[in-house]
Amino acid sequence: MLTLEQVKVVLEKNKGKWIKGTHQGNDGNQGNTLEALLGVKENNLQLPDLGQIELKSQKNETGSFITLFHKEPLPSASVPKIIKSLGWKHQKAGIKYGEDEMRFSSTTYGHKYTNRGFRIELTEDKINFVYNADFVKRDGKDLSKTYSNLGEWMDDVSKRSFHYSKVMPAYWVREEFEKICINKLNNTLMCYCDTKQIEGEHYYKFTDAVIYRNFKSENLEKLFLKGAIVMDFDARTNHNHGVKLRVKKANLSDLFEFTQKII
Repeated sequence: MLTLEQVKVVLEKNKGKWIKGTHQGNDGNQGNTLEALLGVKENNLQLPDLGQIELKSQKNETGSFITLFHKEPLPSASVPKIIKSLGWKHQKAGIKYGEDEMRFSSTTYGHKYTNRGFRIELTEDKINFVYNADFVKRDGKDLSKTYSNLGEWMDDVSKRSFHYSKVMPAYWVREEFEKICINKLNNTLMCYCDTKQIEGEHYYKFTDAVIYRNFKSENLEKLFLKGAIVMDFDARTNHNHGVKLRVKKANLSDLFEFTQKII
């Protein structure tokens, strides 16, 4: 099991070097490449990857949000029910997927409703994913291209036999969610990298690494309410990419008591 000092030695030795991706074609290629570089076995457990260190990577050129972890909401199997009650026809339904393939996606904030009327609301004991038809922007553009506008989508979902009231709000138990944050992220090593392609294959150059320590669960609500943390849904009928807790890169350090750049 590696120590942080051993990780630092490996990263410093390889800083500035272009490393061929180990999982070409995989969305998590840079993470797999980093794990291979450090000799870490891939796992999907809610446990730190390096003993007491959670290993993460982020492309320098990607968007402003960093994925912290995946956690499905309650009640059990909520996401398939949300797709059925509040989703829309997948753009590749009948082409790549079956005729009845539906999709649901939502980057959801705690300080405002989305154009489709979704929001994260925190209570003393729950983190709720809510839908409120009063906040749907009826004239808003339907990016799925299934409806002429979001009002038409709203009218459709309100008439479905499997009604959204049977599953919404979905939620996370706040105490349990905060415990996961502490157990999973309390010592997080974030490695940033540049990327390039050579003859269709991806290469990575790790440029910076920062260790974040002592997760401050009391700041979760503050960051939700300022739009710095989101819950990101992305699923279709036959595949759920997982519900992600994501934080703005500029606010990552606000979730920890201590940060240290190691390379």
